[in-house]
Amino acid sequence: MLPINWKPSARELRWFAGLLILFFGFIAGLWRYRSGQTTGPVVMASVASAIGLVGLTIPMAIRGVYVVWMIAVWPIGWVVSHVLLATIFFGVMTPIGLILRALGRDPMRKKLDRTAKTYWITRPAEESDPQQYFRQF
Repeated sequence: MLPINWKPSARELRWFAGLLILFFGFIAGLWRYRSGQTTGPVVMASVASAIGLVGLTIPMAIRGVYVVWMIAVWPIGWVVSHVLLATIFFGVMTPIGLILRALGRDPMRKKLDRTAKTYWITRPAEESDPQQYFRQF
């Protein structure tokens, strides 16, 4: 979860201004194409272009628009990220776990073995050259 950037840099504001022009220009064009109306899409594109051009030339002038926009879309991002994570967990991870359990697989070796003295797994000794730590891959 990303926090709201209350003090964006000039570069971030320029990016926001450019994307504002592109996004609302696309939405206005789509609106014009689908509905056949001209007034609404032209007003939307004009306002977006005006704010965007001001933001491209004087980025700090649209800081308020940026902050209000981020406050408005933050709840949407929160909901979407949580729904996406829940979907991946319950739609992908849970079925894989259930299938492995049904097949009797235990890849993490979590079964309780009352006869075992320890669960330590002995591994072969690696080379003891400290340079190996700089070549991890």
